[in-house]
Amino acid sequence: MKKVLLISSANPYPVVTNGCERLVLDYQRTVFSDYDLHFVATEPGTWAPVAWFHDESICRPCNLDRLLEVDFAFAFFVGFRSNDFSLRVATRVPSFCLTDTHPHPDIPDGVFRGILSHRISMPREDILLCAGSYNSEIFQKNRTGDELILSVGRIHPDKNQLELVNGYRKRIYDRFGLPLYLVGGINDKMYYEKLRPFIDHVSVGSTIEDGRPEVENWRSPVEIAALMNRARFFVSASPKESFGIAIAEALACGTTCVLNGDFWGFDPQDLGPYVFGNIAGKHGSILDVLEEALKVDARLDGSDWVKKYSIWRAAECQIEFVERRLAER
Repeated sequence: MKKVLLISSANPYPVVTNGCERLVLDYQRTVFSDYDLHFVATEPGTWAPVAWFHDESICRPCNLDRLLEVDFAFAFFVGFRSNDFSLRVATRVPSFCLTDTHPHPDIPDGVFRGILSHRISMPREDILLCAGSYNSEIFQKNRTGDELILSVGRIHPDKNQLELVNGYRKRIYDRFGLPLYLVGGINDKMYYEKLRPFIDHVSVGSTIEDGRPEVENWRSPVEIAALMNRARFFVSASPKESFGIAIAEALACGTTCVLNGDFWGFDPQDLGPYVFGNIAGKHGSILDVLEEALKVDARLDGSDWVKKYSIWRAAECQIEFVERRLAER
């Protein structure tokens, strides 16, 4: 069995805490399921190697010389940051990189056999234009109610939850009786402190419990899928997303998605009929859009349409690209 090295600063161990970590785990369990996979977790920001995992259970300190003694068929970077470690790996092992857009300031030219990207400025034979993906084995339509409004994402200014909760009780809960439930964990403590006064556990609830370890504030994909199937709406307050894995997951559950931003990882004309709101740029506030969705009783089901973003379909396309680029040299 061919050995493959996966490298990312998004580390899904001990638990998945954001969409990128979920993506890394999906790559291990689906895209590279036919390979003997090794995973190196790097430090966010510096990309210094932190730990070396094998079979998702064997963790050891990452010694670069010992790592390079392994006969890897290729290395696959989810994201990239130039340093001694990543450049030595990329120059010694045939390497590929997944990035949200290309060109990208962190991605040097002439290093990779191939680049996979959600958005490219010019087509090239060594670049695969590919969308994001979601785990279709977990996220499936099994509607059980319309009892809440759900938002999933790390608590961070990029996700813009403060705009969603500020005024939610008066404008949404008091009028329509639907509580908001925030699923995620604290990625920015100062931002969470601004958000915290609005979490009253009546109109706005949250998985975050003060005093508990941060990793316990997250929920598993199975738990999130169950919540999505209970939700009247899935709402994203993000002003922009390269793809938005949680959006694809909500669509797969048949949940009506309310958006107000630039979701450039999707083709707007393709996505537009299956979501409510703005997908090519932010207009007004997310509460404006959510209120309108409730007034018109918007009900949109994208569960069949979104299947083309299944991780299994993505795996076929991406593995074919990798194997073809390896064979060309």
